[in-house]
Amino acid sequence: MNRIPRVAAVNDLSGFGRCSLSVAMPILSAMGFQVCPLPTVLLSAHTGYPDPHIRDFTEDMPAYLSHWNALSLDFEAVYTGFLGNEQQEQLLQPLLARAKETGVLRVVDPAMADHGQLYATCTPALIDAMRQLVSLATVTTPNLTEACLLAGEDYDRIAGLKGIALSGAVKTVGETLLSFGCQSAVITGVPGEGDTIVNFVLDGTGCEQIASPAVMRTYAGTGDVFSSVLCGHLMRGTPLTESVARTAAFVHKVTAYTASLDLPEQDGVVFEPFLREGLDL
Repeated sequence: MNRIPRVAAVNDLSGFGRCSLSVAMPILSAMGFQVCPLPTVLLSAHTGYPDPHIRDFTEDMPAYLSHWNALSLDFEAVYTGFLGNEQQEQLLQPLLARAKETGVLRVVDPAMADHGQLYATCTPALIDAMRQLVSLATVTTPNLTEACLLAGEDYDRIAGLKGIALSGAVKTVGETLLSFGCQSAVITGVPGEGDTIVNFVLDGTGCEQIASPAVMRTYAGTGDVFSSVLCGHLMRGTPLTESVARTAAFVHKVTAYTASLDLPEQDGVVFEPFLREGLDL
């Protein structure tokens, strides 16, 4: 293959605020891949800011995908994030199903909630739709809130656990996600011992915990940075556990740097200076 490997990146696009496609496109490009974006929602700024202008892209998606099919485009990865509604999942199913049939990497970030709070657009129908996408994934990357929503577990109960009890409960949630049909699950942002954050990695053969130092700030788009970097490492052929460890190290680096600048949390993490390193993480 003489061309650059391609990733179909399906997510919302915000004109301001580092999240979703405005994160995925520069990161995956810096890692050496051609990013082919498909926006699900267009926003003047992400919803952490007051009164953004929002345009749902659902009506445009069929023609958009149809033209991709007419061009006979193929991809080395499909990476999905925020969906505006459950109808968008139905439109994306053929893209994910075809990728699964041909062995293409599928990264599904079920962006619906965080820190126990659902996004305004998250409905029971959308949760069910996300379960369908997760069933087609090579790897899904929910945070703990999203993992509990998908597994039908009580987030408040699990978040209130500590130590071995918490680890066991998160492992059970991850096993439920695998039962949907995905090959592996990475549950992110689980509080660890001391000042650490733990990512749980499940692939059907076991459960590994990868801890990194916590930065006690809550920045918008951190999960998008994580899933984008992880997608890039997996496209490079890096094994899953190593990919998660290297991704977590990068997220800690950029989050700690952002905290040192004392910028507003809704602006997101400042990752741009680190792209000059070529993300050789």
